[in-house]
Amino acid sequence: MKFPIIRKSYFVNIVFLLVSLFISWFTLLFGLAHLIEGKNPNVPYSEHIKGVIFCLILCAVGIVFLVVAIASIKRMLYKLKRKTK
Repeated sequence: MKFPIIRKSYFVNIVFLLVSLFISWFTLLFGLAHLIEGKNPNVPYSEHIKGVIFCLILCAVGIVFLVVAIASIKRMLYKLKRKTK
């Protein structure tokens, strides 16, 4: 399977890059912070499991948007290399 590339103009790639990096940073920050925090003894086990599942979903969303950002960077570098030849 090939790594995805976003085949759009520079402007669209920059917009994708900025939006996806912000979403990735935000969701990974909160998802990982709550996973690392651990369990509070005052929180029931069922609520703790719901929180862990939500944090894992946040981390998955962050990783997906990180892949989108990498694809955008890869396309911009490919177009830049092609232009210099």
